[in-house]
Amino acid sequence: MVKKEKNIFNYELTLWLSPEFNEKEAELKFNSLLKELEGMGAIINVSQLPQLKPLGYPIRKSKAIHLNAYFAFIQFGLAKNLINALQKKLNLNTDLIRFIIVRKEIKKTIKISPSTFKKSLLKSQTKDDLLLKEDKESKETLVDKKPETEISVEELDKKLNEILNK
Repeated sequence: MVKKEKNIFNYELTLWLSPEFNEKEAELKFNSLLKELEGMGAIINVSQLPQLKPLGYPIRKSKAIHLNAYFAFIQFGLAKNLINALQKKLNLNTDLIRFIIVRKEIKKTIKISPSTFKKSLLKSQTKDDLLLKEDKESKETLVDKKPETEISVEELDKKLNEILNK
């Protein structure tokens, strides 16, 4: 993980390589792209080797229509002022069908001990239990409530007849 030092940010490059290559050639092209990034001063955090996948729709590039392509991604840290230069290099790369560079915020993870984790689980369970009990009690009180005044069946029939006859 790259920390924000002197305008260095984390990015993710997602790309589709041309399917005209076999797996080894695609891997070599990908590795050369990694070396190019490192040559620009990028710090590689995570990368996924290219895998041949079907495209969601046909893509036309250099008079060829592609239905499959090699999908890969690279997460890296790079100075903010070098991103435009990287985009220009990638635009000139004829091996790429599509690519996108996105600035990525990396969430911090907190390490906690197993005992602390268990305690937090127990606390959340007791809170949930209390809420469930309160819900059950409130539902029971609603069901158990009777009307404040009792009306005989005859009076109820009279009122219904009055309402229906009008």
